[in-house]
Amino acid sequence: MKKVIVAIAIIVVIIGFLITFRTVGFNRLGTESYYVQITESGTKLEDKSPGGELYVRYEYTLPAFDKKGNEKEFTFTGGHELRKDAYLELFIKKGKEVTSYQEVEKEEIPTKAKDKLN
Repeated sequence: MKKVIVAIAIIVVIIGFLITFRTVGFNRLGTESYYVQITESGTKLEDKSPGGELYVRYEYTLPAFDKKGNEKEFTFTGGHELRKDAYLELFIKKGKEVTSYQEVEKEEIPTKAKDKLN
């Protein structure tokens, strides 16, 4: 009976770990948020993988604002061309590295940052 309980507990822990792993953006932990509006087309970058497969990224260098309205310029890439006039939340690690981003609605942006983006 104890073996069955232990096995069930292990399965529950593994399932919990898998759910957490899929839902938590670990590359967003310990980051600061900055907000940016896509105002121009990205620069198309083409490269080849070690296997010879061609892949395309788009690079953006734009001013971004934190919740206090402080400005910094960041360079980041996307796997496709981002929608012009879209608002993004950039996740910044160590004050300079963009680890991730997500599109947000204008209403979700803190007031001081939103004022600077207009």
